[in-house]
Formats: sequence, structure tokens, C-alpha cells
Amino acid sequence: MIKFLKVFAILIFGFSSICSAQHLIGLNTYYIQSKISCDSAGLNKKMFAAPGYGFGIAYKHMELRNIIGFQGEINYQSMTFRAEPSDNEYFKQNLKYVHIPLFMHIDFGQHSVKALFAVGTYANILLEKSKPETNITNFDSTGIDRIAFGEYNKFTYGLTGQAGIAFCTKVGVFQIMARGCIGMSKMIRMDDIALLNYVTERTCGLGVSYYKPFGKEPYYTKKEKIKDEEPLEDISVTPQEEVKEEVEEKIEDEKDKNAPTEEDLDWEKRFDEE
Repeated sequence: MIKFLKVFAILIFGFSSICSAQHLIGLNTYYIQSKISCDSAGLNKKMFAAPGYGFGIAYKHMELRNIIGFQGEINYQSMTFRAEPSDNEYFKQNLKYVHIPLFMHIDFGQHSVKALFAVGTYANILLEKSKPETNITNFDSTGIDRIAFGEYNKFTYGLTGQAGIAFCTKVGVFQIMARGCIGMSKMIRMDDIALLNYVTERTCGLGVSYYKPFGKEPYYTKKEKIKDEEPLEDISVTPQEEVKEEVEEKIEDEKDKNAPTEEDLDWEKRFDEE
């Protein structure tokens, strides 16, 4: 999977370098419900979603007539999962990660409002595992002893996707997105045969983002070019009046042609004097 992440990143940046890019950078925050999944059907029924959150910075890159592109984020993410083996027992665990998703996205819609769809992959880097909150005294009987006391992997990865709406304004782009993640790697190291052979994460949630364009101005913040309107013709003069004016001008021209010149007047004056 690590090789896949490298290839995915190389393809994205290579694709960006050969196209005329449009760039946005911004902030995002989201609320998530997270749970863990394992290969024990009985234990899965005792696992429930718990609230979490995330926030960070994001970069968006537009290509191919601003329809497709990629989006990358670096987030701080707090993920909580819980289990209730019985009515009187509970177990809660909190994990803090650096969450790095990479999306390929497609945008549809009008100039100011667009629908967004994205799929991609993510990597999690474990920062901290909190002390479990629980009232369980005999973990072996619940089947979650490996989850409670297991050694968590520092690096995990999986698949992610999101869909939502973008509102494009003069001050920037606001996005509302629903997102989800499916873990593809083991969260806990399993060095021996045990009740659980693997444990992975599942998350879903809702987030908001704000993007500000930089560099080349993106398509949805460009001001519409308004063509200079040609001055309207003066319609105060009727066609009949125009014809009358043309006839009068011709008559005046004819009169000017037949009028005696100054030389003619001088000659007539000399003739009278003689």
C-alpha cells in the first residue's frame, strides 16, 4: 500500500506539472463518527460509533477546464471508538492522528454553485493513544483484551471519499462536504494467533472548508467580462424627416453650383464700368 501511495502522489504531481493549473489554499474542519471493525462477528456487534473531530490546512488544484483536479489535506484528527460488551460494561479508547488524505475530484454545476465528488486514499500517523476509559475488570471474558492492551501501529492507511457542494463567492470558496474513510491496514500489531487477526477503523462525518485562490485566478472567482455596449442610434429623427433633410441638402448644393463666383461678379462689374 505504501508503494500505491507513492505512485498515487507521483501521478498527481506529474499531472499538475503538464497542465495549466489553478490553485486554492484553505482551512477545513470536520466532525466524525468513528468505530473499529475486526474479524470477530460477535465482537463487531458490541462496537459502536463515537464522536471525534479534525481540522487542518488544505490545498486544491484545478485542471482540465476546471472540471477535475486533486485535493490534499494535512489534519489533526481525534478519533474515538467504544464497545459495550454487556449492559453494565463499557470501553472507550481515543486515538490522535496526523490525518493526510489525497483526493481526485470532479466538479459539476453552475458558475457560483458546484457539486463536488472525490475519491482517494489517506495515511494516518499515530501521535497519541489515550488511557482507556472502562469499568471492565475481566477483559478476557469480553473478547476485547487485544484492543485494550494491544500495540497500535504508528502508520495506517486506507481509502477515503467525499461529496458535497461548493459556494463560489468574491471572497473565496466555501465547501460543505460529507466524508468517509475505510481502513485497509491493521491498527494493532498481531504477532500471534488470537481472537482478533485484524482491527481497522471506519469513519464518516461532515465538514466545512474555506479556500482562497492564489496565483492564477480560478474560474469561479473571475469576474464576468461585460462587453462594452455600442451606443444606441438616435431614433428621435423619423425616416421621413431624414429624407426631407437629404432633399433639402441636394437643393442647397444645386443652388451653390449655379451661384456666380467672385470672378464672374468682378467681370460683370468691369463690363458695366466700360
